[in-house]
Amino acid sequence: MAHKPAPASSKQFSKLLLITYYFPPCGGAAVQRWLRFINALERRGVKVTVITTKHGDYPHKDESLLRKLSPQLKVLRSRPLSFETLWSKLGQKELPYGSLTSKKGDSQLKKSLYWLRLNLVVPDMRIGWNKGAYKLAVEELKRDSYDIVFTSGPPHSTHLIGYKLKQKYGINWCTDFRDPWSDIYYLKLNPPSKVTMMLHKYLERRIVSSANCNYIVSRNISEALPEGNKKILYNGFEPADFVGLSYQKSDKFRIKFVGQLTAGQDVMPLLGALTELKSLTKLEFSLIGTRDFPATDVPLRRMPFLPHHEALKELVNAELLVLIINDYDGNKGMLTTKLFEYIASRSPILCLAMPGGEAEEIILKSQSGVVLQAMPDIAIHIASLYRDWLNGVDTRNTADISFLDVNRQIDCILQS
Repeated sequence: MAHKPAPASSKQFSKLLLITYYFPPCGGAAVQRWLRFINALERRGVKVTVITTKHGDYPHKDESLLRKLSPQLKVLRSRPLSFETLWSKLGQKELPYGSLTSKKGDSQLKKSLYWLRLNLVVPDMRIGWNKGAYKLAVEELKRDSYDIVFTSGPPHSTHLIGYKLKQKYGINWCTDFRDPWSDIYYLKLNPPSKVTMMLHKYLERRIVSSANCNYIVSRNISEALPEGNKKILYNGFEPADFVGLSYQKSDKFRIKFVGQLTAGQDVMPLLGALTELKSLTKLEFSLIGTRDFPATDVPLRRMPFLPHHEALKELVNAELLVLIINDYDGNKGMLTTKLFEYIASRSPILCLAMPGGEAEEIILKSQSGVVLQAMPDIAIHIASLYRDWLNGVDTRNTADISFLDVNRQIDCILQS
């Protein structure tokens, strides 16, 4: 095994191995965090190798993201056991992403599949990739030496690969938690059996306590995880992604929601507010890459999933961006990748959430928008921005947001 011990804290490490299920050409929010980190680390002289999937079960594909990978980046791929094929053979249109909640009208078969997934597949449906990924990791660690190995989740099954490598080879292993594990919203909203939850919590404790360090997306999520060596690492934004993008005023007041509407995200207060404001004839509400959305009389402009750069253009060219925090016990630490791109776009943000969460802290610190929950307050706020827009008032954010620059965020990793 060519692995070498971690360097002393006074010396920056030079080689990092990342194991992650989601990576380009997978699209969507799940890949953006490490796509930014890798580019920033490479600019600081770190050599990165990625072990990831080949033809994985992805919520979206975005081939354009492959162009963001540097020529020196080494990417090793293994084909996972695909549940998508099995799911389709059982008559289901697509794998569930972001929700395991049965809906009115769902077939008994679909409800049964959701129950089986919640109670018998632990920690998640991506565990079928672990065998091939572990084999690749062992081969790579025998070929080359790495100062540090990262596993990124969700899917949290990926952390089991790092745990096994550490137990067998004593690697310097760090986890990356982009979301909670046992407290993740879809388990909160659809609780599995007590035995299954005990297994989740057991694995969670073993992972967090065994890793050399756990890098976690928010303070509240960190506090909810078991004891271990933990550090906060925000997603941040990549300034280079916004070079050449500039706001172009339109004859419409453009309100935009980007991405999936997942379990626990309540859009009804917004729809109620827009119904109240139907006399404002220049309002335009757009959904970008949103599959499931409740029936409404509010006129909608629907757009498909867009390549990342095109989606960023839509963010920049908006008068208001809508962010919805999932409503469940323990949601105060929920910080989506989308939040940081919203902030970087400089467009005003309307965040629908209970007050007091970390998203609110960051929005207020960056002076990027407001956090509201009640329909009347939302209507008043939109009407105020609409009047300013009609009168030519510039409502775009001009505050200093450099504290969220990904190039500053990775100092946390480099100082490990």
